[in-house]
Order: sequence, then structure tokens, then C-alpha cells
Amino acid sequence: MSRSLSDDEVSRKVQSVGGSSFTVSLPKDWATDHGLEAGNEVYLYPHEDGTLILRTAERGEGGDDADLRVDDLSRERLPTVVDALYVAGKDRFTLRTDDRFTSAQRRAITTAGNELIGMEVADEATDSVTFRSMRRSGQLSIGQTVLNLRYVALSMHRNAMSALLDADPDAAREVIAHTDDVDRQFALVSRCVERRIGLPRGPNRPDVDRRTALDYYAIARELEGIAARAERVAVVALELDESPTGPVESELDDHARRSRTVVERAVEATINGRAPATAYDAIDEHEALTADVDLLDGLSSGPGDVNPYYLALVLDALIGTADHGRRIAERALKMGLRAESPLH
Repeated sequence: MSRSLSDDEVSRKVQSVGGSSFTVSLPKDWATDHGLEAGNEVYLYPHEDGTLILRTAERGEGGDDADLRVDDLSRERLPTVVDALYVAGKDRFTLRTDDRFTSAQRRAITTAGNELIGMEVADEATDSVTFRSMRRSGQLSIGQTVLNLRYVALSMHRNAMSALLDADPDAAREVIAHTDDVDRQFALVSRCVERRIGLPRGPNRPDVDRRTALDYYAIARELEGIAARAERVAVVALELDESPTGPVESELDDHARRSRTVVERAVEATINGRAPATAYDAIDEHEALTADVDLLDGLSSGPGDVNPYYLALVLDALIGTADHGRRIAERALKMGLRAESPLH
């Protein structure tokens, strides 16, 4: 007997079969809608929230490939499709046309795929291009991927400040060129998170649960913002004729270092198994830095020989960096509270 609870939910009693198994019957309409018949094999997985998931195919079977026709898309749109399939977590995907790809279309497709981390061209024909992953997304650690993004973003920040303080335009241009590296790293984080959200936490358990994966995605967004702040500093470095000197140089260098410290401690609190005290340290450092910097008044030592407009842009970038770090620290505390235990 079943009792209807809503249009989408029914209740069933668990029946005992022998001494080691239980059975639960499925409504026949549900089974028919999913192509199930007596004798078919299904797969059960436990989810971290206590839900039991029933699938008609093994995880990853038939769900990691995509074959897409792109006849109606312009050459400019094709890289966007490649990026979208990559972020969606596909291990193998094909772009196909009814006729044949032009040289410009093929170049746009292969260039977009070759710029993505972990992808390679598996097959090419006149009417198709197929990419495959050199490493399955489920084998990637989301936490390690976020740490890689932190490294790239903070390296850009450090190098941008060096370019500013040393009046080194070549170093500034190199920082700006690294924005593509940030885009690639963020796309990889998005890919890992997308795959994690779509996978039950079964026998081959992913490294984190779904909610933590979404937390890591939010942290990666903040790190992407830090890289954007570094790019702004590099742009200012290109505009200045001379580097800051004396007290102005020392004060800017100190503010930049402290803003990066906020970020470093905040990310450690979320990923590296540190105690909640690390997150609180990041928040305290943010509050101390913002108390010391007034965007309207500028530096305590005055603008020196630096145009006040450019000085304000740099200070805004440094405070913005610390703001991103504080939001990461606050998320770390939320993650710890959700687990009802110290951050780990």
C-alpha cells in the first residue's frame, strides 16, 4: 500500500527479505517513465545529507560526453561553447557541423580548447573536433585547485606592487598578461565544482561535500577579484613616470603586504586545516588596515611626488584586496560553524 503525500512524493514501507536485505517497491509509473522493467539493474548511492540516490546507470556512464552541433554559431561564438562544455565537467566533447569547418572556425575551436587546463584534441575531421580530458575531473582536488589560484592571484599582486615601486613597465605588462592564467585557473575550479555537485558521494568519495564545493567556488571568486585588483595596480604602474620614493614607497609597500596577509590567513583557515583563530586573525588584520588607510586623506606621509589620483587608485586596490580576504575569512567561519567543530 502507498499513501500519496503530494504530486511528487509517495511513502513506502521497507520490507525485510531474508536476513541481510531490505526491499522498497517503486511506483510503476515512475519505473515506466525511466524505462525500468523487472530484471533491470539499478545503482544506489548514499548522499552526505542522508538521502539514498537511485540511478539507472553507473556514475559517469554516458554523462561525461557531449556531442553538439554548432552550425548556427559564428566563429566568435565557438570558443564560448568550448569553455562552457569544459566548465560543465565534460570529460570528452565534440563540436560538429553538417558541412565542414572553415580554417578560421577550426582554429578558433582548437585554440580555445588548448588554453584550458587538462584538455587536449582527441580527434579532428573536416566536420568535427573532439576534445578529451587528460585527467578525470573527479580525481582533482578542489581545495588544491583553489590554492593554485591563490598562488597565481597573490603572485600577480606582489609583482604588480614591485612594478609600481620599481617603475618597471615590463614587469607591469607581465602582470597584466597573467590575467589569462587566472581565467584558466578559475575555469578549472568551476569545472571541479560542477563535477562535484553532479556526483553522489558514493564508494569513490570526492574530497569534499557539495556545500563545501560551493564554498570553494565563492572563495575562488574572491581570489579572481584579487587578481583584478593586481591588474589595476599594474595599469597605474604603466602610467607613472617615476616610482614612489621615501615615506610614500614604504607606506604603500607596508599596506600591500598587510592586504596580502589578510588573504593568506583567510585561505589557510578554509583549506589548510587551521583553527578558527586564523580566520579571526585575518578579520583583525583587515580592520587594522582599513583603520590606517583613508581613501580621502591618502597616506599619512602625504602623496609625495605621486599624482593623488593614481595614489587613490592604488590605495583602493589594496583596500579592495583586503576586503576580498575578509569575505573569505567570514566564509571560513561559516564553514566551521556548519560543521559544528573547529575548522579542518
